[in-house]
Amino acid sequence: MKIVSVEQMRALEAAAFAAGTSEAELQQRAGEAVAEEVLPLATGRVAVLVGHGNNGRDGAVAAKWLRQRGLAIDLVFSPRHAITPEEVAQFSALGATITRSEDRPGVEGVLGAASLAIDALAGIGAKGALREPLASLAALVNAHHGDLHVVALDLPSGIDADTGVVPGEAVWADTTVTLGGVKQGLLRFPAAERVGRLIPREIGIPSTAERDIPYAVLEPLGLAPARPLNAHKYKFGRVLVIAGSDHFLGAPVLCAGAAGRIGAGLITVASTRDVRLNVAAHLPEVTFTTHDVRADEGAAAARQVEPYLHSHNAVVLGPGLGRGPATTAFVAEVLRLRSREHSIVIDADGLVALSELDGWPQRLGPNVVLTPHAGELQRLVGHELDEAEPDWQRAGRLAREWGCVLAAKGPFTAVAAPDGRVDVWTRANAALATGGTGDVLAGVTAGLLAQGLSPWDGARLAVALHGLAAARIVEKRGWRTLLASDLFAELPRVLSELNR
Repeated sequence: MKIVSVEQMRALEAAAFAAGTSEAELQQRAGEAVAEEVLPLATGRVAVLVGHGNNGRDGAVAAKWLRQRGLAIDLVFSPRHAITPEEVAQFSALGATITRSEDRPGVEGVLGAASLAIDALAGIGAKGALREPLASLAALVNAHHGDLHVVALDLPSGIDADTGVVPGEAVWADTTVTLGGVKQGLLRFPAAERVGRLIPREIGIPSTAERDIPYAVLEPLGLAPARPLNAHKYKFGRVLVIAGSDHFLGAPVLCAGAAGRIGAGLITVASTRDVRLNVAAHLPEVTFTTHDVRADEGAAAARQVEPYLHSHNAVVLGPGLGRGPATTAFVAEVLRLRSREHSIVIDADGLVALSELDGWPQRLGPNVVLTPHAGELQRLVGHELDEAEPDWQRAGRLAREWGCVLAAKGPFTAVAAPDGRVDVWTRANAALATGGTGDVLAGVTAGLLAQGLSPWDGARLAVALHGLAAARIVEKRGWRTLLASDLFAELPRVLSELNR
């Protein structure tokens, strides 16, 4: 599914109409899609707050579908609701209750008795703060939020579908079922805080109409590398991890461990003596270069790893290397010596060093994956990032400009290819906001590249596996936080599930 502006969504709907789908059919599909997601979540009565326009009509379709399947439905109508008198009579005949928004005690009673509420008050066309009585209805829903599951239809009422601005009262949702295209405001803060679990659902938009929209939801199905029974370790590739220093002993453990967990056949670490001893204590499976390698000794140290740069299928360069002119010279020499046929993932201190090199984009190429967080990306561009530009648009623009694959890390990590394609991981997880998780992502990426995935596919799959592993930890263990090393145990599980 594509990530769209309001204008683009309107164009997609128009394309569906031009292809022969009526507005009523589109509303029916949208309402049923929401109802299908609601059905397993509802444990009792369902309150449906119906506003005006298509959003209100979609809500009414969802309400009717759920009532026909036996759920108790209580409708709350705003003054300008989109339901005809004939449809109101049908709801009454079905046994649904109807409450008007001006009946404040009645609305309080409906929300107090419900296990779940569907927010269908305002859609993508709403601009500015919610007007009354919608603002008061949103406030009432929020007041009951801890006691009922709130499902937003397409987007939480009160947020700006383009900018993510929350100009006034707005619904806090536990789940948002977005329809036909992910509205870009759902992936921008502060609105993104109110979205909850984001579920995109198709409603029959013609694929030809979406062709020119480059921004899509990252879906990892079909990307996992094959693992044939007659293979051997060399078949699954070699990863060279150039990382760590005497001040940062753990980064190579996280990189190498992640590459191994994800299925790379052999992992070699190039680093200092203390780092090598630490890695060996944690990961007996890892091998090492024949010489200690210190990035703080500059270009001469980089030349010690030249044979490994050509014999290994993928390289991780940067985590924990340290910073300074000697390290920058080391990184520059590694990039000069590397095999252009093999892939390289540049992360952390490697990105800092890269930003200090004149004309650094010319040193890259399509087999390079950069994995910066916002601060590192700012170093690379050389100025503050424009907050008005969505992260995925910036990533797409820079990947085209730099001619490499760019995984711009953040709550909604964007993976961009040099040809303009951009996939966005839409499942934000604050548990990943801790030191070392980026090192794990770099190792996962290199491990997948060593197994033969392209930089584009490897980076996308790595981001997805990283996110899914974190989600499993949070859900299974009931944790709000995690350690980067906790991801190791979950990575093989989520990869296996994608292969089923």
